[in-house]
Amino acid sequence: MEKSTIKQLYIFGILGFIGAIGVGVGEFLLHYSPNGIGYDGINFEFFNQVSLSRLTLGHFVAVSFVPFYIAGYYHLYLVFKQYNPKIAMGIFSLGIIAFMIGGMWISSRAQLGYLVHSIAKFPNDAALQSLIEVYKNHAEILVKSLRIWVAAISVLFVIPILKGNTIYPKWMAIFNPIVILLSVLVIYTIAPSIGFIIGPIAMNVVHFIVFGLSLIIIRTKQKTL
Repeated sequence: MEKSTIKQLYIFGILGFIGAIGVGVGEFLLHYSPNGIGYDGINFEFFNQVSLSRLTLGHFVAVSFVPFYIAGYYHLYLVFKQYNPKIAMGIFSLGIIAFMIGGMWISSRAQLGYLVHSIAKFPNDAALQSLIEVYKNHAEILVKSLRIWVAAISVLFVIPILKGNTIYPKWMAIFNPIVILLSVLVIYTIAPSIGFIIGPIAMNVVHFIVFGLSLIIIRTKQKTL
């Protein structure tokens, strides 16, 4: 692999890694409720445990770092393009689609939090209650779409790795995005003390691991050349 390509791999991989951290910090500020209080509520009651100032801060931090995810997916494009150009373009294209949708979703969370706080003040206001259903039908559905796109990315990610057509070792196939995401959800269920922390930022944990491992593998490969 050419030195210029390796340099690009590092630059875009690090940007993606920073994006996962930055959006993760913002989403944690937006979503974290001590001991998971309210997480099981059907109308996002956990937002009552999040102060309005934390909602605002989390909103701007998360939204500011979302574009870095595109750099991270360009990193994956560079990883795969030498032996799998079509798959590389597929991963990159789906990554852009996924995180444009994800960015729209995350940008709606502060407004939802403010709505939940308003409902807590005026619990008998039917108009406010109806807005929760509007949110579920128009914004919350976006995160489900994001997961579908990430599942598609994961399929493209795994196939060339298992065939041995990438710089990744075959064990990297285990650390595909959808498997890591499911693992986070399992941890949330069986180990709530940890799950309450990583569950609200699950997609960012996923990409922190994917981009982080990718950078480590590339660094290790470079040393052996």
